[in-house]
Amino acid sequence: MFAWEKGQLNLEQELAITETESVLLIACPGSGKTRTLTYKIAYELSKIKSSKNYIIAITYTNNAADEIKERVELLGVDTSQLWIGTIHSFCLEWILRPYHQHLDELKNGFRVINSHEAEVIFNELCEPYKNQKITYWDCGILAKPDGYYLTCLDKSKQQSLNKIVNNYFNVLKLSRQIDFEQILFYAYQILIKQPIVCTILSKLFPFVLIDEYQDTKEIQYHIISKILSANDGKSKTVIVGDPNQSIYDSLGGYPMKKNELEMLLGFSLKEMGLTKNYRSSEKITNYFDFYKTHPNMISPEGIYRGYPSVITFNNSISREKLTDEIVKLIKYNVVDKGISPNEICIVAPQWVHLASMTRSLMIKLPQYSFNGPGMTPFSRDIDNFWFKVSRIILTEPSPFMYIRRLRWSREVLYELELVGVNLPEITNKTFLKLCNSIELDEEDGLKYLELFFTKIFKVLSIDISTYPTLLEHYNSFFSSSRSRIDRLKKEGNSFVEHIDNFRKIFKQRDGITVSTIHGVKGEEYDTVIGFALLENYIPHFNDPNGKINSKKLLYVLSSRARKNLHLICETGRNVHSYYRPYGLSPTPHLLEYKYEYDKL
Repeated sequence: MFAWEKGQLNLEQELAITETESVLLIACPGSGKTRTLTYKIAYELSKIKSSKNYIIAITYTNNAADEIKERVELLGVDTSQLWIGTIHSFCLEWILRPYHQHLDELKNGFRVINSHEAEVIFNELCEPYKNQKITYWDCGILAKPDGYYLTCLDKSKQQSLNKIVNNYFNVLKLSRQIDFEQILFYAYQILIKQPIVCTILSKLFPFVLIDEYQDTKEIQYHIISKILSANDGKSKTVIVGDPNQSIYDSLGGYPMKKNELEMLLGFSLKEMGLTKNYRSSEKITNYFDFYKTHPNMISPEGIYRGYPSVITFNNSISREKLTDEIVKLIKYNVVDKGISPNEICIVAPQWVHLASMTRSLMIKLPQYSFNGPGMTPFSRDIDNFWFKVSRIILTEPSPFMYIRRLRWSREVLYELELVGVNLPEITNKTFLKLCNSIELDEEDGLKYLELFFTKIFKVLSIDISTYPTLLEHYNSFFSSSRSRIDRLKKEGNSFVEHIDNFRKIFKQRDGITVSTIHGVKGEEYDTVIGFALLENYIPHFNDPNGKINSKKLLYVLSSRARKNLHLICETGRNVHSYYRPYGLSPTPHLLEYKYEYDKL
């Protein structure tokens, strides 16, 4: 049985790990949730009695899956019977690929398209509707148990959008392709039409962990419950998250209530909590406690508890002087407070606010580097084979990265085996050694990867043109990357093509982070600077649940900070030329909060 030394966990964490019944675990920010999940997975792995069983952990992001799996491996636990990944990856690996023949739509095979490919199709289909101002951004689709729904709230566009979406599905059907929402819908259809699949999977999975449940979609709850309920409650689960951080409402994510979860699962859940915040100072913790929408306890307990935090609010600075104000705050934190630039994050509600701001800051602060997901030259398309190879290529050999790069190599070889490439003499270690041995003198990132791919597969004697899946993934990877680079260059990021910028994607945090509130969820920094915190952005003017969702966004933003927090509601910013053209006011919750802010 997996065990830990005294003092490694607090009592709340230990109780959650050793609990034998299924649990709904409410975890406040900075409560050591990831540590608890890591030990819980290790504990459940040590209890497995059959070589046919698997512990399943479903995470919201691939990054979270990588981090947790790596932590479990570092505990010295055998992870050969652990499967961890997103719900989409789970549905693909455990439901669609082994059982797709049970659906007429998938019985002849399928390929998953990425977001760039979907955008290209939608852009073409939207062309005849330009006069209605319909664009790709209106074409959001949400899969639910009973069908697909539009996410666009503009009723005047919905009739045309229904036609566009129907045409979109027809295009996918003709080319035997499916998108991310269809992954979920078809997986659920298989479970509904073939109950035996639920039974088979439930017998394989004695324990299922679901992280960030507050961002789970309705159809995802139904998929997991179909499997768990098929084992008459013998398969256990831990469902963990923080309802206060449920900020993916517009994408269909929400925290299902405990009684509703129990009805769906067919068995009881024991509610437990992680209430000790080890991240933030007492001042920061008390500040974001105001924005709670769920009545859980939060207690500051960490090493920064007594830190003399600075919390400021500026709602008088003009948009024209905003950059200078943020420059002043960065210098104040770095010079006066001794904060590392790597521990500073600049946050806004949307990427449109951040592109020009980042360019301006790079000009005014050339001594600092800036990084963020919206500045990367290709998206994290985790299911693309060439993305998986790129992870190895773009990370340098080091003891710290060895285990992770070895695992990535194993995944690459597994994918090659799936498409019919036979490499009996190549192990994950020899593949990694091959990647480490290749040196190229090329500064253009895409050309660098192209040359690297060619060299690797020449050594392996693999002609990718003879493997349709590899070729499709190759074309998709480079097409979407070129499109993304072109867009970033138009926004003024001239450095985006350089190989050094490519290598930043998989590096540890380096420089001042730039992100949206949604993008920074799950992270933490010494200092957080938020701007554009304005009504109609927080909440968005199209959000029907705006009042409660704006509190959640402010909660997430504020709870990322360990030491200092700076909030800015600049004047003179508009949502749209025809919607509130005369400037916006601060989001109401900031005005309602009669907090005594610090003065700089």
